[in-house]
Amino acid sequence: MTSPLSTDQMTAPAAPALAEAVYRDGLALLPNAFPREWAGRLDDDLAREFIAALRSPGGVAPRGWNRFYFEPFAERVPAFLDVVTHPVIAALSAHLFGPDWQVVELGCDIPLPGAINQPWHRDFPMPEITRRERRLTSIAVNITALDVVDAPFQAVPGTQLDDGEDFEDAMFPPGERVPDLEGRMRSFHARMGNLSVRSGLIVHRGSAMGIGSRMRQVAIVGIVAPDDPAVVERRADPYDPHPPRIRMSQEYADSVPPHVLDHISVEVVAPTAAALPPYRTEHLFEGLRMSALQA
Repeated sequence: MTSPLSTDQMTAPAAPALAEAVYRDGLALLPNAFPREWAGRLDDDLAREFIAALRSPGGVAPRGWNRFYFEPFAERVPAFLDVVTHPVIAALSAHLFGPDWQVVELGCDIPLPGAINQPWHRDFPMPEITRRERRLTSIAVNITALDVVDAPFQAVPGTQLDDGEDFEDAMFPPGERVPDLEGRMRSFHARMGNLSVRSGLIVHRGSAMGIGSRMRQVAIVGIVAPDDPAVVERRADPYDPHPPRIRMSQEYADSVPPHVLDHISVEVVAPTAAALPPYRTEHLFEGLRMSALQA
């Protein structure tokens, strides 16, 4: 794995090196991208919105035992725009995907005390264009809201371009592969203020969490190329609720600088912030699969 960038390397010229690491290893690290105080505010924002999502039927999606996922409204998580406009993230997105890169996901993964190991998985089936051209069309930026002591993110470097022809549902490696994956995996204990950038195709999991731990929230910002399936599918049917997008009010959209908004796949769900509807999470496929495995 590549070494993390030092603070003085956290500039736009770092984009080629980061892109190389993502292609080689499937994951790259950006330490000290934001102050720890910034991450503390993110922790507060995500906790508040998670509670609001739990109160709404269908507001969260299961991601395994004592794990949940939900998609907060952009204006309720100010860190979202900070990440999207971070010079390294913007430069990396343009380097990987060209000038028309799009932000299509603002999500939050939350393991609670007692969460067990997730099955090894990819976030989505390998797109045909990636299989054919060996070209990645998306990245996920992970932002932890606190220092991780247990339940680290675990990944198997280099698996992001494996064909995975024997994967169940094109996302879950078969059981006979597990010993090899566990022998090659690396654990990542994230720290407040750090960012990580990974391919959703790298084989990974969240590990077990102690019963005495506190919930650990990780925000996820998904960024894609113009020919990624998330963009192509939305163009084909703009009313399909399943392709990911960033939900916000028209009031908030009007406040975002146009040159930033151009890079965000927006779904306006209310005229004003005060009129935002209850949370509803459509991103269900992984939770359904994991629930079946653990039944």
